[in-house]
Amino acid sequence: MDPLATAAEIAAVLQAAEAVPSLQRRPASRRERQEAYLAYQREAYRLMAGVSHLSVLAQVKITPWQRSVIAAIPMVDPFIEILLPEEPSKRAFVRNIQESLRSISSLTSAISPTVGPILATANAGDGQFRDRVIIDLGVMRDITAEFLTALAKVRLIGRPAPVEAAEVVLSLIHTLFDRIPTWQSRPRYQRILLSKKIRAEELREFNSCMTALGRAHAQFMSAVRADKAGRRYSWQVWRRATTQIRSAVTLLAETEQPPESAKVDGSINKSDAKSIVQGTDSSKPHDSNRA
Repeated sequence: MDPLATAAEIAAVLQAAEAVPSLQRRPASRRERQEAYLAYQREAYRLMAGVSHLSVLAQVKITPWQRSVIAAIPMVDPFIEILLPEEPSKRAFVRNIQESLRSISSLTSAISPTVGPILATANAGDGQFRDRVIIDLGVMRDITAEFLTALAKVRLIGRPAPVEAAEVVLSLIHTLFDRIPTWQSRPRYQRILLSKKIRAEELREFNSCMTALGRAHAQFMSAVRADKAGRRYSWQVWRRATTQIRSAVTLLAETEQPPESAKVDGSINKSDAKSIVQGTDSSKPHDSNRA
């Protein structure tokens, strides 16, 4: 029922999917290919939302320390009665401590009848939350299976450029699972030792990967739009312009460290930003209309 353990399992499945060798393409109509592309992107978006949900669940503490303190209240009065002697001490300092303990004992005795309902309500909420977490983790596994099914269909009938763009989306989703912030889920002593800088760094890496994944989706859509007939006329011997695919490593590098040459007055140049969204990269040519 641990969200981080489930995230690690899904990440391992996605890593295995990345290692699957390319399939021999099956001829399909453009309409069938477009349906496969849209189904894949829909499942990819669902998986992205699921990763964000898992990161939230990983930060939730089902049994906080405050509840342990409340549960200990009924035991305070008997414990003090055992420690205190029957007669007060002759020393003023010790006598004041004894009187304070008797006051605490009387107060906890008055509070004790309300502790049971409080704990019962809290435990009922914990039970409902555990049930919700189990359901959500099951849904995440179902979404992963549907995503991999859609990916297999794209690999089977898709053209090279959309397939390569889909592989970039797969790689970034795998990286996103690996970058789920785990600061709150660590033991308390580690959270005390870790600085705020490390926590901010985890969030920055997660958000930058999410941004790169958004650019990968835009790149995938550009490749899908370019997936059309390679020749306009039967006598035409050349093909249309190719679509360039940027790798996952390139998209992450651009997100985490934008090039200085692309900055104009502290912002990214519009032409460079447009080329990033459209996925143009002259260093890696690829023919999207290859049969």
